[in-house]
Amino acid sequence: MIIMGELPLSFVDNKGFRHFCSVAIPQFVMPSRRTIGRDVMELFLEEKAMLKSLICNNKQRVSLTTDLWTSVQNMSYMVITAHFIDSDWCLNRRIISFSAIEDHRGKSIGKKIVACLQDWGIERLFAITVDNATANDSVVGYVTMQLLSWRNDDALVLAGQYLHVRCCAHILNLIVVSGLGELHASVTAIRNAVKYVRSSSMRLRTFKQCAEQVNCPKGIVVLDCPTRWNSTYLMLMTALKFQVAFDRMAEVDKPYEAFFAEKENNVRRVGPPGPDDWESAERIVKFLKVFYDATLLFSASLSVTSNLCYDTIGLIDDCTARNAFSASSTPSMYGESGLSGSYGGTSSSQRFTTEANLVDVAGGEYDDAFQVSRPFLGYARKVSVQNESRRVVSEVERYLKDPVEDPSNLKLNVLLWWRVNGSRYPILEKIARDVLAVPISTVASESAFSTGRRIIDEYRSSLTSAMVEALICTENWLQSKLFANPVYNLQEDIKEQIFHMELQEELIRSQASTVEAVSADIGVMDV
Repeated sequence: MIIMGELPLSFVDNKGFRHFCSVAIPQFVMPSRRTIGRDVMELFLEEKAMLKSLICNNKQRVSLTTDLWTSVQNMSYMVITAHFIDSDWCLNRRIISFSAIEDHRGKSIGKKIVACLQDWGIERLFAITVDNATANDSVVGYVTMQLLSWRNDDALVLAGQYLHVRCCAHILNLIVVSGLGELHASVTAIRNAVKYVRSSSMRLRTFKQCAEQVNCPKGIVVLDCPTRWNSTYLMLMTALKFQVAFDRMAEVDKPYEAFFAEKENNVRRVGPPGPDDWESAERIVKFLKVFYDATLLFSASLSVTSNLCYDTIGLIDDCTARNAFSASSTPSMYGESGLSGSYGGTSSSQRFTTEANLVDVAGGEYDDAFQVSRPFLGYARKVSVQNESRRVVSEVERYLKDPVEDPSNLKLNVLLWWRVNGSRYPILEKIARDVLAVPISTVASESAFSTGRRIIDEYRSSLTSAMVEALICTENWLQSKLFANPVYNLQEDIKEQIFHMELQEELIRSQASTVEAVSADIGVMDV
């Protein structure tokens, strides 16, 4: 309970909890916090031994993700997450190290990874997924050199030429941030308009009245975090639904107009948003939706993503080639492709359909998609036709000649397909288990820091690094064993951040109201 609930070890000293236990189960002897600490370490070692046995007996290559984080103790921590597919064709994601690191240099990070591999007895590595920090080139180079020195010819594939996988979500973020910089004025104008509405309860009430007068849909505008483009996308998407309400507010609310006449950093505040700004926002939203959908797909931490990466990159490239900023509608990764059929045989897609690989996408009026060619559709069709009349010689040729599942079906559970059909392709089955386990983003490791922030807060900053690792790793392992694996949901993370920003705004407004009230009282007293 303490590990999975992320409770402090001193929770056993809580008077309310002790009273509850004394009533619910009087014979229970409450352990001390020292006993709890020892039990945590014992459970950590027991679970580690079982997981180590699973990984070693699995005989499959393991892929890794890793990332760094600085705690409130001003200590740097490094997390390493192992990804592998077990004999039942289930994708596993396990944190295998959460330890302090002295610096962020490539060699130091590489040493930690090599030491972790030795500690866990992992002798065969397939890929390391990291973000695009310069130091990570040195990290992968160091790990490659060390593994080749083990004199194990099977430690790496092709001497580690393809060991380094760059985080696709991070690359998308760099692309979008760069693109948004060129459209800064329109985004800023709308952001300032939303900021005005959200700055006080009275202004928000006025805005809601304007929205009712012009028959806008129910809801509320959200203010973005300028450093996170996905929250900017959600802000623009909701603001567009209230465009006429903002226009109405400009007509009836004089302070709204005065707000934009004020100076901010010695420069007149940008806005209010005009027709050109709203038109730009529509184009931006339509364009960003492709990247937003792709980010959600890449960020899935417990569903297979490596098989969707190429197709998604092709879709983004296709949208860019079509000059998406002047398109009249937006493509969607999750819309129907309009292409169906078995492409060379009778498809059995329905047998392997699941919701596991789908990501909930923000809905709305921009979900009406036009059809965009998916690169793999044409390839699958071409391969099927080419192999119709060929004599089957090898397992690869037989695999290519066999009926192709409908690639447009994003509900296809690729792991279930291989579990059922793998025996027909014994060599390719082993390759597929390695390739499909590769994560294309570092989200799995980054999400561990959310747990770290809760465990190493300002009230529990005295925990040793060994205890921190035991708590975080054991929680991850118990969650995976006792319950459905926790999937990091990027959308929920964004919503949670927006919720906390709104709470912060409410706190600032309430403090301002209190100051105004106190000032008024002082004025009355002076009179």
